[in-house]
Amino acid sequence: MGVFASSRCISLQMESIQFGHLDRQSRYKKIVSVLHGSNASLSFPDLFKDQHQLKGFYRLINNKAVDHATFLSGYQSGLIAYSKECKDSSPWILVQDTMLTDFNTRSLDLGYTQTVKSNGFLLHHGLLLNQNFVPLGLLHQQVIFRERDEFGKGVQCRSKATENKESNKWMEGVETGIRFTEATGRQLIHVMDREADIVDVMNKCNKAQQLFVIRARHDRSTLTKAEMDKSASPELFRIFHLLPSQPGSHTITRVLHNEKGKEYQADCLLNYCSLKLRGINENITCVWIKEQQAEDAQSPAEWFLLTNRKVENIDDAAETAEIYSKRWTVEDFHKCYKTGCSIEKRQFDSRKALTTSIGLLAITAVVLLQSRYLAKSDHDRPFETIVSNPAEQELAKKLAEKYLKPVDKQLCQPFTVLWWLILIGRLGGHQGIKQKGLPGWQTLWKGYSYFQSLAIGYGYAKI
Repeated sequence: MGVFASSRCISLQMESIQFGHLDRQSRYKKIVSVLHGSNASLSFPDLFKDQHQLKGFYRLINNKAVDHATFLSGYQSGLIAYSKECKDSSPWILVQDTMLTDFNTRSLDLGYTQTVKSNGFLLHHGLLLNQNFVPLGLLHQQVIFRERDEFGKGVQCRSKATENKESNKWMEGVETGIRFTEATGRQLIHVMDREADIVDVMNKCNKAQQLFVIRARHDRSTLTKAEMDKSASPELFRIFHLLPSQPGSHTITRVLHNEKGKEYQADCLLNYCSLKLRGINENITCVWIKEQQAEDAQSPAEWFLLTNRKVENIDDAAETAEIYSKRWTVEDFHKCYKTGCSIEKRQFDSRKALTTSIGLLAITAVVLLQSRYLAKSDHDRPFETIVSNPAEQELAKKLAEKYLKPVDKQLCQPFTVLWWLILIGRLGGHQGIKQKGLPGWQTLWKGYSYFQSLAIGYGYAKI
């Protein structure tokens, strides 16, 4: 699969998709072969240059027996099968987050996202990572349409039960995690941002013995309502005051992300405390981490993390912060989806066809995310493990002599995964990782498409 790392996990997810017909199964394999061997950000007519392939693609997407759930259920079954194959029984991480889509230039009405004139929908994701934080696949994806006649009725929703609100998406993600644990016996840690700071979500996790790490949004109190009425200083019993004032803070060095997602190292204060918070049916631990000196005069980063993980010492607290920091992986997945797969540029005349294509493209975004992760975390791995074709290996080594700069060769070992990614980036016009960091999704696709064109010519030349 070239620039994209093939894995047993990915294979199981694709093999688990059930189309109910051998012809549709065969058509899907051909479609995925094109998507993973080309620039998936291109339009479908540009991707499937063979008219028979393009017609086959549209027939699959518009087939009444194939929809968004067809792909998602396949991914879930494949991830369950992969979990059962893995000997390590350590908990995995399910990162939940919501992505807004922008189809403002499309005539197909999809409802609103933020303003009444906007056009699009929400995608709520549950991205599964293993114990080493390697992205495995999409365990949960919920498509949420905000119908226009509901615009401006947010105030009325506040009195509704959680299951009748849009925020029920977090509960649905937890429910998917529960089913995964029941099927595999593997415990999950749900990682969620401030929007998931909901009593019902935490109570559901506690009841189902699902672990969670949630960034606090509300300044919750340890007092009951009756105690608050009697207290002269109720603000002293709220977590945003309690944790910073707690004695015994430690200083640790951590990798943080700025507002643009760029990583940097910072010294941080760290502390933790087990608390009984009003409305939550069990004691939970609050982990506090605060940057001591902000980068570029920004406000210092500060997290209040709520968790039901066992936190008995400062190392456990630091591990909790590390787990939450992996929430950025789902942000990278969104970039893969939007930029690498160009989901917002897809044009269809029905919601069903559009969401079906988005379900199909999810595995491509995961594969792209996995590959970039390997380049960062396992960069000395031989590039032959992801470029299996001997002719392509030979061509890559020849191209490296022309395209790789002396500084590139200083930054990586030859013929490794990182070497390959830098080469593909250079072919796509990247200026080098020392100045610009790792190549972006569009640059990778552009470089790999160019490499594939050269590979075809190189193959003909050797005949």
